[in-house]
Amino acid sequence: MMKKLLLSLLLLSVALCLPAQIIDAFKGVKPVSDPALIQSLNGDWKFKFLRGLDWSAYSDFHQPPYRDADWDLIPVPGNWDVMGYTEPRYAQPDSLTGLYRTWFTVPEAWGNEHVILRFDGVLRGYEIWVNGKHAGKWESAYNSCLFDITPFLQKGENLLAVRVYTHFKGFDFDGNDDWAQVGITRDVTLFPVPDIHVKDVTIRTDLLQEASAIMGFDFKVDAFSKRRFGNLSIQGKILDRKGNVKEEFKLPVKIGQTASEAVEIDQPDLWTAETPSLYRLEYTLYDGKKALQSFSEKFGIRQTSIEGGVLKLNGIALKLRGVTIHETDPFHGKVISEELWLKDLGLMKEANINYIRTSHYPFTPRFYELCDSLGFYVMDEVPFGFGDRNLYDESYQDILLTRALATVTRDKNHASILFWSIGNENPLTPIAEETGRYVKRLDPTRPICYPMIHDYFLSLEYNIPDFIDIYAPHYPPVETLKYYALTAKRPVILTEYCHTLGQSLEQHQELWELIETNSHLAGGNIWEWVDQGMPFKGKKDDVFVWTDSLWLSDSGGVMMNGNQGTDGLLYANRIPLTNFYEVQRNYAQAQVLNKKFTLTGGKQTIHVWLKNRYDYTNLKDNVRCNWYLTADKEVVQKGSFIPDCAPRSETAQSVEVTLPSNPDNRVWLLRFEMIDKENRCLNRQVVKADIAGGDNCIFSRLKKISSASGNVMNLIQEDALVRVGRKTALPEDSRVASRVIKNYLMLPKESSDGAYVYENDSIRVSGRIDKIDTGKGVKLDFNLRTEKSQNLLLEAGVGLLLDSEITQVQWLGNGPYASYPGKRSANNYGIYSMTAGDLYFEGNRMGVDVVLCTKPSGEGVLLVCNNGNVNFEQTDRGIVLTVNASVSGLGGKLRPTFFPVYADKMDAIVGSFDLYYVDGMKWDKVLKEIFVSPQEVKKPYAPFVSLYDTYLLKFNDIVGR
Repeated sequence: MMKKLLLSLLLLSVALCLPAQIIDAFKGVKPVSDPALIQSLNGDWKFKFLRGLDWSAYSDFHQPPYRDADWDLIPVPGNWDVMGYTEPRYAQPDSLTGLYRTWFTVPEAWGNEHVILRFDGVLRGYEIWVNGKHAGKWESAYNSCLFDITPFLQKGENLLAVRVYTHFKGFDFDGNDDWAQVGITRDVTLFPVPDIHVKDVTIRTDLLQEASAIMGFDFKVDAFSKRRFGNLSIQGKILDRKGNVKEEFKLPVKIGQTASEAVEIDQPDLWTAETPSLYRLEYTLYDGKKALQSFSEKFGIRQTSIEGGVLKLNGIALKLRGVTIHETDPFHGKVISEELWLKDLGLMKEANINYIRTSHYPFTPRFYELCDSLGFYVMDEVPFGFGDRNLYDESYQDILLTRALATVTRDKNHASILFWSIGNENPLTPIAEETGRYVKRLDPTRPICYPMIHDYFLSLEYNIPDFIDIYAPHYPPVETLKYYALTAKRPVILTEYCHTLGQSLEQHQELWELIETNSHLAGGNIWEWVDQGMPFKGKKDDVFVWTDSLWLSDSGGVMMNGNQGTDGLLYANRIPLTNFYEVQRNYAQAQVLNKKFTLTGGKQTIHVWLKNRYDYTNLKDNVRCNWYLTADKEVVQKGSFIPDCAPRSETAQSVEVTLPSNPDNRVWLLRFEMIDKENRCLNRQVVKADIAGGDNCIFSRLKKISSASGNVMNLIQEDALVRVGRKTALPEDSRVASRVIKNYLMLPKESSDGAYVYENDSIRVSGRIDKIDTGKGVKLDFNLRTEKSQNLLLEAGVGLLLDSEITQVQWLGNGPYASYPGKRSANNYGIYSMTAGDLYFEGNRMGVDVVLCTKPSGEGVLLVCNNGNVNFEQTDRGIVLTVNASVSGLGGKLRPTFFPVYADKMDAIVGSFDLYYVDGMKWDKVLKEIFVSPQEVKKPYAPFVSLYDTYLLKFNDIVGR
């Protein structure tokens, strides 16, 4: 008991005194907001790169006379590995040192004011000298730091020297599941501060009432000198987004004390991600009548609360459709431009994402300003990622508290930041707990959480201290999330879930629907937004070699450190993977609920049922619904409407459509597009339409096709190929490589009873494949059994190697992207076309009825199946088209698929399909009605020379004879 008491006293003293982890680092001023008072030091600096931490050979580099003529010029901001000084490393850096020198002149207009040097972020630790005098050091890579360099300045030019180093006590806290980059990666600036100055300002919403809000403003004023001061005051005003003055105030202040002002604002425009209304606080510090400093700061009126275990914003339950994101640029490392941030945030809006976790550190200041104005909820993270072992050592407490103070002090006034995350996936040790308590003391207005590994969270059995407001477990499967929904007494945010890997995003729809329908489940962050890539140069291997990189040319591209950086919804250069569209559909706030329409000939009214999943916005204020009635490939009618539907409710919209008097035998569909005010398409849905009392079967039309002019088998190089497995992708290679039946095509060996046997080293398949000449085409029936293997059978079916000149594929079924069990939301039933070589070409399509495969001339093969799984796969000899009888899920990085098919557990490989010859000179009328001409098929979208999961197969390497 005494030991525990002594530890508590130690933690309290640390929290109050903050013993310096840093030497002379000065943070006690409010950064200026007037751009005219900020001098950027960004640009080309002199640079010396050293391996190791020993810099004794350059011990006088910080002295002005030092000769640096033979040093390199390096851009600041910039990363060393991007510029080729060292090999990129993942998670933790090598032992490295970098020496920087640059000259600057202080503007004469700053007079006798103090000069503050600000570093917004340096990877990793660093110390600085000004004109040869040591001015301070800082050892938290992602936190901003300010230094008062006034005592070291001289008239004219001044030398700033910086030593950056990778290893120090606590350096591993800055290591994460990302590239361990090094260098001055964010802005370096100077600004002036008068003797009497604003030290800190806190803006908060104290009370939110039905028709008003009471805002609290805390001002701290300080002085560099110890002389007596006169009548000090803060005079301020609050302006709305149109520039109208809402309130004014005058507040007396004293040096070293906090002065508070409460201001009531009538009929406030509340800030949410859906309505990011910002006010502006303009205030000036006066000494008598003399203005000393003026500031302008945007803020939002909003209040976060937890009521009955439900997370609320402004009194309304909130759903967080989130992602995690690292600061990552495939060509500049962790130097992120505003242009790239805007691109990311715009794509997030398009994907219906409203919430971002800054994994695992505070981002550059501009990021939060953009989130405030564009409308995103943010979980800001106190940076301690790796380094779990340090959390059992009390001597690291001051390091954690220093990081917490720097994070909260800089970012606390941003409307977008709803929560503080205390590190990532760490054990709840005494010093980790005290860091969270300290954050709560610094900012009692925001909930906090400790993101935890799933198994560790379960092991605690909810035995988590009361001051932790939110449960934040990682990666629960559906059944475990159901348990949380029933038993959790606090809000649950899955601060990481649905770990993507390559094309995998299994169970996202099921998990998200659970979150949507359970009040204690507030939301989650998909891991993660974008692949983490680093530029590289090299000679491209041939197209048949598997790669874990993005090749942008034959001489280089972007690497992802094996499968560690391939976790994004976007490729590293921001081109979407299919997972992006999966998330867009699942997160969509405006959804059509109809599963099917029943239509008749003539004019009629249909009722389109819509669901509004916005928390605050009526659909009429943000969404336009465009609709298209199609018959086969033809749009026969279209229109649009503005749906009137309150938040979190449903409504029916009447739409008039007119069909011909005899609409039978055509593929009738209603397509819907939800377009927001920025003209972004937020959701695409297709609903099938049946004809009342009519023949809705596409197959009755296809039976009339004539193929008398040619033999379909002449366009098939190899038929009746038993296909087992599929091209292994990142998830299989990562989790179950030794237990997967590899991709293989087996040619038959005839047995004594007239059946066939298909066999390789890992599996034996026996049974029959019957080819029947129907007079118009060929029918293939197959009934096969698996033997000899207990392994995971990713796919199984019967395939065809098509003529090598066939490159265009059109189909009636679900598309346009590949679908698998547990990942199919991105697709709708319809008519689609694609050309071999397209980024999205390969993979299994579900719900397929018809496939047309043609040469550019139009000659080709028509495959007819009924609601089948059809796989498109490219080889060096042509397209392999497979009708699958079974398909396993894709799995993920952390576990095998939840939708497995094992060879010894499946009953049989059974199916059938019909093949017809298509004359390139004369398409049948039905084909012309359904499909576009070969000339209208789009050219392949191929932004990469090659990339992970899309290597080309050699047919002879995967076929057994």
